[in-house]
Amino acid sequence: MTPNQWLAIGFMAAAAMCALVTAVILLREARYRTLEARVLTAVNGTTPDYRTMRLGGLGGFLHSIGERVLKSSRIYSEKDVAGIESMIAVSGFNPRRVLPIVLGGKIVLTVLIPAAAVFYCYFASPTAMTRAVVISVSIPVGLLGPDWVLAALRRPYTAALQRGVIDALDLLVVCSEAGLGLESALERVTQEMLHSNRPTANALGGLLDEIRVLPDRREAFANFAKRSGVDGMQRLATMLAQSLQYGTPLGQALRAVAVELRRQRMIKLEERAAKLPAKLVLPLILFIMPCLLIVLVGSSFLRLFDMLGAITN
Repeated sequence: MTPNQWLAIGFMAAAAMCALVTAVILLREARYRTLEARVLTAVNGTTPDYRTMRLGGLGGFLHSIGERVLKSSRIYSEKDVAGIESMIAVSGFNPRRVLPIVLGGKIVLTVLIPAAAVFYCYFASPTAMTRAVVISVSIPVGLLGPDWVLAALRRPYTAALQRGVIDALDLLVVCSEAGLGLESALERVTQEMLHSNRPTANALGGLLDEIRVLPDRREAFANFAKRSGVDGMQRLATMLAQSLQYGTPLGQALRAVAVELRRQRMIKLEERAAKLPAKLVLPLILFIMPCLLIVLVGSSFLRLFDMLGAITN
């Protein structure tokens, strides 16, 4: 290979390494989602600051770029930043800590990956079709790479919230009927669900913190519904706000929401079960039917071939 081709390969490898490290930074943030991980890091004498992470200073570099982007409104408007912040919150991260990392990663990848594609097309001298494909693929990869990582992390988080919202409602019903107030019930449910469903416990813990800090509880419920991104949590927040506004019994409202969510879950399971035969048609034709034909008809064909061979000989 020529030196120019080696230079293009090295530049593309550097861009790929930067993309990988950006993904690793976002993945490592998942370790600090829970309160337990933050307490452990505080006990060990370390803090989850990206400027001190063992990534060769790249975490702090991305963080500084993201802070500069936040201070300037030329690249991202306030609406775009709010959309990215809500997407980070729905993924289960702390938006104030992860938002600069995501913005810095988007800026760096937007520059490096298309530049690596251009270097490759200039030095490696591929065909015109290859150039068009490489350049057209590099642009969306550079722009949407951190978003894809967040989307991959969002799926298990939202799935855990959907699984735990009904159990949380049942526990809130028990706590409210036992005479506990809203804050005491949320604190107790958060402690009980910390070992069974950490994302749900963290979401309820965040709601409890905002209720204690914010002067208006309705604002805390609205932030909780926006941050969770799950239909069950949004209904819980709406029900709590309405119960606070109209003075309805908390236990009765919680029980009604839990029954409705459980009914909806059963309906979704029935829909998935009804779709199962149609989804099994293709695997049945491709994998099961050939095996059945071989087992049932294979011996007959072998005997037929033996008889035809004996007749011809």
